[in-house]
Parts: sequence; structure tokens; C-alpha cells
Amino acid sequence: MRRALLARLGHGAIVIALVVSACFTLIRLAPGDPFFRDLDAARLTTAQREAQRAAFGYDRPIPEQFVRYVGQVASGELGWSHSRSQPVADALAATLPATLLLITVATLLAFGIGVPLGAWMGWHAEHPLARAVDRVAVIVLAVPDYLLALLAVMGPALAWGLFPIGGMRTEFGPRGLGGLLDVVHHLALPALALALPVAATAARLQCAAMRATRDHAFVRTARAKGGDDRLARRHALRAALVPVLSFAGVHLAVAVSGVVVIERIFAWPGMGRLLFEGVLARDYPLVAGGVLVASIGTVLGTLLADLALRWADPRQQALR
Repeated sequence: MRRALLARLGHGAIVIALVVSACFTLIRLAPGDPFFRDLDAARLTTAQREAQRAAFGYDRPIPEQFVRYVGQVASGELGWSHSRSQPVADALAATLPATLLLITVATLLAFGIGVPLGAWMGWHAEHPLARAVDRVAVIVLAVPDYLLALLAVMGPALAWGLFPIGGMRTEFGPRGLGGLLDVVHHLALPALALALPVAATAARLQCAAMRATRDHAFVRTARAKGGDDRLARRHALRAALVPVLSFAGVHLAVAVSGVVVIERIFAWPGMGRLLFEGVLARDYPLVAGGVLVASIGTVLGTLLADLALRWADPRQQALR
């Protein structure tokens, strides 16, 4: 187990290195640089801009810049954010908790709704309500994530006034328990918009797996032992969790890209919104640092999903 875990971490380190290398190169190949807006606004002359580029090493070849960046990261430095005028580590530390809160709540909602609902649908596949829920799940999956978010803003937020339009908390709002409830109120719509497509996918996967599992011999044996339908369902559910847990690992890998859109629409002060603004500003260190943190989180999340997959089905050699 220890050797497999180390091998898995080694593979993850290679993935992180490749992702950061690709991002580092692509953003530097894009037009512009961290100082192009200052030049457009006549705050910097061309000579001043070139001096700034030279001071930060942006006039050097990309491979040389990358080696320099790797040395900075190895020494614990993520660089200086030009758009935020602060260290990249400080900018990420200020926004990462909000993103982790949004992703965690959305993931719990998605699988907390999708898995039980899909298990019920699969166990009662012939029930008309199960078929109706399956059609609704297909409709949810057919709607793009950003459109769901916009509909949430235009409906419950703007038209009905039930939820705040954006942000994480009310300015000059309450503190203590009232402040916590205020954050929950702001969190509800973005978390739901992020969770719904994942819940629909998890429900359909769980439904298909439950239908395939309920007629297996071990489920029939569990029924025959005592005639307890709940015991049979429990045996079937654990085996049927395998495809959903595999999907959970993929979900963690794409959650970062999805959260960028959601945070932008709902003005959620998280890392996804920060990276979006960093890309627009060509803030090289900020984008590279954000991608590095996101890649590490994705690798760790996938590893946790593999461990859960091994628990659900020991025959699965998830850590190889």
C-alpha cells in the first residue's frame, strides 16, 4: 500500500509539473504582458515598460523564465502579483477559503442529492416517478452551467428577491451567528448552480449501477437471508457506488474550471474569479501560482476518490 501510494503521488507530481509548464508557456505566448494596460492608459512610456519587463525578467526567453520560476517555487516564493500589487501567496491565501467553501458545499449537495436519488431510481426503475426524475436529470444536463447560473440570478435573485445577487456577505452586515447565516444566504445560489449538473450526472450513474446490481446473486442472497429489503439495498448500494466514486474523482478535476464561471457570475470573491481577472491582466505570476495550487488540490482530491473507490470495492486496484 505504501509503495502504491508513493507511486500515485509521484504520478501526481508529474501531472502538476506538466500542467504548470503548459500554463506558464501559453500565457506568455498570448498577446500583451502585465504592463500593457498601464501603457494603454498612458501611465507608462514604451521605454518604462521595457525597463519593467527587464526588471522582472520578462524580456528573457521563456525556458529561462521557467527555470527562474521553478527556483522561486522551490524556495517557497510564488512571485509578485502585478494586478494586485501584493505577493501571489497573499492574494491566493485571501481568496482560497471562499473557493474551498463553495466547492465543498456544492460537492456535498451534489452527491448528497444525486446518490440517494439515483439509488432510489435504480431500485424502483419501473416506477413512473423514477422515470420522470430521470427525464428531469437529462434536461438539467442539457443546460450549460453558465445558463443555469444566469437563470438563478434572473429568477430567485433579481425577479423574486429571495437571494442576494452576488458577493459573499452583506457589506456592514451582522456578525456572529447572523453573519454566518448571511454567508449561507449568499452561498445558496452559487452552490446550487454548481451542484445541479453534478447531482444530475451522479443520479443517472447511480441509477444505472443500482439497476445492474439489484439482480446480482449476492443481492438475492441478502434478501433470502432474512427477507429484509433494507439489508439487500445496503449491499447493492455499496457495490453500485463504484462508478459514482470514479466520477467523483473526475468531478474534482473539473470543479476548478466550473467554479471560475460561477464565481464570475455571482461575484463570489474566490480563487476562480481571481484567476479570471489575472488572465485578463496577463498577470503571469498570479495565474501560474493559481494553477499550481489548483493542480495540487485536484491531485489530492483524486487520490481521496481512489481511496474511497478502494473502500467501496476492494477488487478495484485504484492505487496502482
